[in-house]
Amino acid sequence: MKKRELKPLKVKIKNSTPDTLAGTRLYLFDGNGNLIEHASLKNGVAELKTAAEVVQGSSQLIIGPEIPAELQGRALDPLLIRKMGGYQPSIHIDANNELFIYNLPVFPYPFFNRCLISGNLTKVFSIDGQSKTLPICDARVHIEEVDRVRWWWWRIPHVIIDDLADKLKHMILYPVKPFPPIGPDPGPLVTNVLYQKSAMLRTKALPQAELKSAPAAPSLLPESVQSGLFSDSKTVVRDTIYNNFQLLHPFLCKWPIFWPYFYITHKIATVYSDVNGHFDCQYINLTNDKDIYIWVEVCIDGNWVTVYRPPIPCNTHWDYDCGTDININITDSRVKPCGRTSNVKGEIVWFRTIGEWATAQQIEQNDASSVAVQGVPFPNVGCTNTFKDYLGNNFGISPFGSTLYFKLIFGDGFPSSGITHYRWRKTNLKDAALIDVPFPGTTVVNGMVQKYYFVITTDGLGHMHFETKAVTLGAEGTGENIGYRIPHWDIYQDPGVPAADKLLTIQWTSPDFWSAAIDSTTLADGLWRFDLELLKPNGSGVFQVVEVPKQVFQVTDLGSFGKSVDAPDAYLQIDAVQITKAFHLQVKVRIENGHCTADVQDASITVNGVTEYSGKCGFLHYTDLKQNVHLSFIAAQARNFAAYSFSVVKGNNTDPITPTVSQAGYVNASSLLYTLSGGVFGTNAPVDQLLGDCTQAAYAENLYVWSLVTNGTRFLYEYDASDTNAFALSNT
Repeated sequence: MKKRELKPLKVKIKNSTPDTLAGTRLYLFDGNGNLIEHASLKNGVAELKTAAEVVQGSSQLIIGPEIPAELQGRALDPLLIRKMGGYQPSIHIDANNELFIYNLPVFPYPFFNRCLISGNLTKVFSIDGQSKTLPICDARVHIEEVDRVRWWWWRIPHVIIDDLADKLKHMILYPVKPFPPIGPDPGPLVTNVLYQKSAMLRTKALPQAELKSAPAAPSLLPESVQSGLFSDSKTVVRDTIYNNFQLLHPFLCKWPIFWPYFYITHKIATVYSDVNGHFDCQYINLTNDKDIYIWVEVCIDGNWVTVYRPPIPCNTHWDYDCGTDININITDSRVKPCGRTSNVKGEIVWFRTIGEWATAQQIEQNDASSVAVQGVPFPNVGCTNTFKDYLGNNFGISPFGSTLYFKLIFGDGFPSSGITHYRWRKTNLKDAALIDVPFPGTTVVNGMVQKYYFVITTDGLGHMHFETKAVTLGAEGTGENIGYRIPHWDIYQDPGVPAADKLLTIQWTSPDFWSAAIDSTTLADGLWRFDLELLKPNGSGVFQVVEVPKQVFQVTDLGSFGKSVDAPDAYLQIDAVQITKAFHLQVKVRIENGHCTADVQDASITVNGVTEYSGKCGFLHYTDLKQNVHLSFIAAQARNFAAYSFSVVKGNNTDPITPTVSQAGYVNASSLLYTLSGGVFGTNAPVDQLLGDCTQAAYAENLYVWSLVTNGTRFLYEYDASDTNAFALSNT
């Protein structure tokens, strides 16, 4: 056999008429769908630059029509060419590196449908105690097309399709009303729905006989679809899902594990909302499947941040009616309305939050404060009640860890002739055990601080663009003598903005800014006090603390996140002589960076005075149903800032242990079922309680320990811990 040379591939079309070849082109994509090259089929022949060996790998060779002018500039991929009627031939290359294709089909002229996509971005703001809906401008709006499942059905693993079928059958047997998609209703679905926020739980396996005898649920899916799902033939079941997929979006809303397999999007365009929050674009639709999905980014502190990206199945505009406005209400608290808001008059400074959500008044300041957790007093000075914990409680026992960002906003009375700078200082008051530090020292919080702004520029073609820039506020000075420049409310008056930018249209990205970033992992665990000082340098350049009226210092109102109030006296260092004045604002913060511990101990049983542990093989042998199995685990955190969930599951979890031996609680003390002794939670469960109707059984033990530490934006899940173990009971 002649050895093939390493040379480019030549494609030849045989037995096709000139009309068939008119306007056709050859497209070669790599295994990831990236275009390698394309060539015209002149006289039925195309010679590629790519070597034949590459084509024979994981590439895709598709013959399709020329790209029309309407799609020029759009990224090409295999799916787009197939939507235009593209044909993927079988590839058999001879020894001369030639590929012959016989009887090329006639390509249908692509279906072109110009579609206007338009909409509006708004957010409800609380202004002067009134709720007002205002537009969101300058947002980056990503418009995508959700491709119908038929285009890649062959790529979805059968095990995924079969798993979806099992979930649907379980839904029919135990119906929970689904969350319907927005846009035109794709089928006879219930509209009075129950929204479930929990993640997907694995469905119990059900015998085929039970599935067949299940009562019909006509309110959820048509009877013909239910019949197909309960078929004994997996082929019929899969075909039923394929042919009726448009009816399944509401169910898939609840099951995010399936989304990467069944929902693939392609970018149509990225546009920006205008001064009225409006956006629009026109695109060329090829298949008349106009399923539109939108997500939104907003520039916050110089970074583009996603503020709206809901699940695709229940937030796609299926069969979108071109030209109909898609109205999106943004709820992210960081998003500001269009234009300048009213000036904050006067010399005031508002300490808004630590992180995005933790306000000063949500942080306990009383050194003697404690709350009862599982019947035991729990000291909580410096802890916040910003978030409900994983057990749904809000005891106010969340300390702070990781990097802490302090957000400030200065009124337009600053900077003034008497106050030009600010700084934060820190003092370690108590150690990790809340014992007073003998000689607490106070040091300055240093590091670079910037405030961001937008500038509108014009390129050489006269097109305008947004650009994000930053001014540096400090630190100015050295050592402990440092200060940070207070930014002007009016950006055009700020000395940090270059003169060239002031000739353009500029605006702060937000009136507030991150005034300090504190890496708490560099601090000792314990109680710290952070002081906000207002400063003015003297003639020698030394920053002096300026005493101000108490009302200058503002904190976030407990009843309204978007409103400030005078800082309570507990948050001020008040002048003992002039009691209407204060030297600084202060807040006590409990710092804790200890990680959680999780360890499920081996189960054990004592028979005739001999204790047997489940060990590496997992078996425990009993001789009497009244003998006790000892279950134990370690769920811990150095200062007890953690909650846990411990579960014991028998077999396939269809026959629950009664009464249960699973428990959730806090790590500080004994719970209802488990006694804490020597750092270990333990209980005894009789063999007959664990076995139920079984004579022998196997069990899984799962433990998850959640950290209650927060950075003011979220719980620090990276401090969590988990463990699993297993055992089996046998009487042989």
